[in-house]
Amino acid sequence: MLDPFYDASTKRARYTRIISQLWTERSTFDSHWRDLAEFFIPRRVRFDNSDRNKGDKRNQNIINSTGRFAARTLQSGLHAGLTSPARPWMKLTIPDRDMSEFGPVREWLHATTQRMMTIFAVSNLYNSLPLVYGDMGVFGTAAMFIGEDDKEVFRCEVFPVGTYALGLDRRGRITTFARKYQLSVRQVIEEFALRENRSIDWSVVSTAVKRSWDAGNYEDPVDICWLILPNEDYDPNRLESRYAMPWKSCHFEEGNFENVGAGADDGRKFLRESGFNEFPIMAPRWDITGGDSYGTDCPGMTALGDNRQLQIMERRKGQAIAKMIDPPLTGPSTLRTQKTSLLPGDVTYQDVREGMQGLRPIHEVRLDLSHMTADIQGVEYRIKRAFYEDLFLMLATSDPYRGAAPPTAREIEERHEEKLLALGPTLERTNDELLDPMVERIFEMMARAGLIPPPPPELEGVDLKVEYVSVLAQAQKLVGVSSSDRFLQTFVPLVEVFPETRAKIDPLRLVDIYSDMLGVDPRVIRSDEEAEAIVDEQAQQQRAAAEAEQAATLAKAVRDGSQAPMGQDSALDRILAGVTGR
Repeated sequence: MLDPFYDASTKRARYTRIISQLWTERSTFDSHWRDLAEFFIPRRVRFDNSDRNKGDKRNQNIINSTGRFAARTLQSGLHAGLTSPARPWMKLTIPDRDMSEFGPVREWLHATTQRMMTIFAVSNLYNSLPLVYGDMGVFGTAAMFIGEDDKEVFRCEVFPVGTYALGLDRRGRITTFARKYQLSVRQVIEEFALRENRSIDWSVVSTAVKRSWDAGNYEDPVDICWLILPNEDYDPNRLESRYAMPWKSCHFEEGNFENVGAGADDGRKFLRESGFNEFPIMAPRWDITGGDSYGTDCPGMTALGDNRQLQIMERRKGQAIAKMIDPPLTGPSTLRTQKTSLLPGDVTYQDVREGMQGLRPIHEVRLDLSHMTADIQGVEYRIKRAFYEDLFLMLATSDPYRGAAPPTAREIEERHEEKLLALGPTLERTNDELLDPMVERIFEMMARAGLIPPPPPELEGVDLKVEYVSVLAQAQKLVGVSSSDRFLQTFVPLVEVFPETRAKIDPLRLVDIYSDMLGVDPRVIRSDEEAEAIVDEQAQQQRAAAEAEQAATLAKAVRDGSQAPMGQDSALDRILAGVTGR
């Protein structure tokens, strides 16, 4: 099929139109994101291409930093709970549990998982994921790019909110990504035009970039557009580059190239046209409504009103304290030309006559700030609760309104389960939109780099799946452990009264379920076949021991009987009768 957009100028116009439409669709979120940034993370938004390397103050609206600390706790808590670099948080497995316990398959899955964890550690993944969790918690949406790297297999880049726009397919998945950003002329040349022989390919850059380079203005800014979208011409059976990959990637300079001095072909040029085998953008959202491309609810949005109120209350409390410490004064007009001082130990001289007095407060300021302080603490508590700080710091902090009695172990367990259930939908969405595609893309990149060991023949044609064993994933599974524990506490005494109920329990399967919920290393759990073989061997040993004991008893009885007097109904006759059954 001929590509109607194959002409470079038509293609550029089409891509520019797509980016413009995505930007217009996203613009309704911009004001909300600006408010969230002002009160939580001032430097995590960037709505202007030139807004880089700017050190101006941006936290003037933050007087009480409770919201910032709460956002940081959420960011750190999710990172430590979902993808901690200090402990395993994922493992590869297959849908068929019986096959996954087969020796070669189990060893390959474990070895591949360990290799992936090693690659995770040497890359910048663990530096990038906290930023993703922070953007999700405050703005409801995050975006991270995972690109191939010659030295570290892959590198991650988390984009500031406001620099990108997202588009959905009919299934509600993020499949289109547009970004606007700025590079210097030197960076553009190094990234897009510098070839392996150190020559510069001027055919891909505009006349303005070449003019700046020739003039030595290497730090002049250049606005760049980047678009990733599905490749309509993808055909794995064709070798041409335009058909080779399922995702298109295009970089080009943004701007109107009809200006005087621009080259005639500037509107046709692409800095780079390439593609990806997997969609390289991970764009998790905290919560969505209908078919929205961006998150419509998150802790930051929930706590924004409280954070606004908190800043106003903190400012007014400061004003009240300032009035008590340094109240406004009134005094006679004669003091206008005299030396007056409010310094401790200093003296102001004045003649008091005709009822005139010296300086005095214009009104008596005797404020009781205890009520305002208590109200501020309540607002701070709501902000912390919105960011799940009571979940991530449950054992270190306690509810200020719950009283002085320390919580019992059972109470802590129940509160833990309750809060995890509240966070559950977000964790499932994070798995679906961040961790699953991230692990899949990194696995494929490692496979292309030859870092995945050859799988055993049993895995040919079998789809792999990811199982998460992080702290939060295990905590969700532990919600079911308590019910299993209660069942066994009831069942064990029942067996003693009604032994026939023992047949209702499959102990081998029970061990598998428990070990899975508790996150036990699968290498320490034997497969059902191995366990059954051991049970059969033990049963055979027990039977052999019983038969040997019976034979020894019989031999002793025969020996004793042979020494007894012979005759009718002798001891030997009775033994033989017992053996033969006659």
